[in-house]
Amino acid sequence: MTDSTRSDDQPLTMTTNWPRPTVCLVQLAGELDNATAPLLANYLREQTASAPTHLLLDLAAVRFLAAAGVTLIMDALRHYHGIHGELHLTGITDDSTVDRVLDLTGVRAILSHHRSVEDALHHIDSSG
Repeated sequence: MTDSTRSDDQPLTMTTNWPRPTVCLVQLAGELDNATAPLLANYLREQTASAPTHLLLDLAAVRFLAAAGVTLIMDALRHYHGIHGELHLTGITDDSTVDRVLDLTGVRAILSHHRSVEDALHHIDSSG
């Protein structure tokens, strides 16, 4: 497990777990915006350097999602910037702030998304 917090004490926490040998789970808490998206991009690049088959981003504790965060999610989906793993989003619940942003931008429709980490892992286990 790895924890990271911004050096200027802004609210973004990133925690990594490996629930399966080929599944990298990154749990986020706080705000994903212009200031934090580059930090998360670097963090994802480091955490997925071993090229996991799947990358789960748990957004359940994300309070704010700006355009820079949406761009980073799309970059991860496309494996840009050295971010590896088939992207799955978790913690996407109806009427949450994150859900609304992803829905309004059309991103939700093209992403694999699940209500919980357990649902995502079940999906991965049953499809593979």
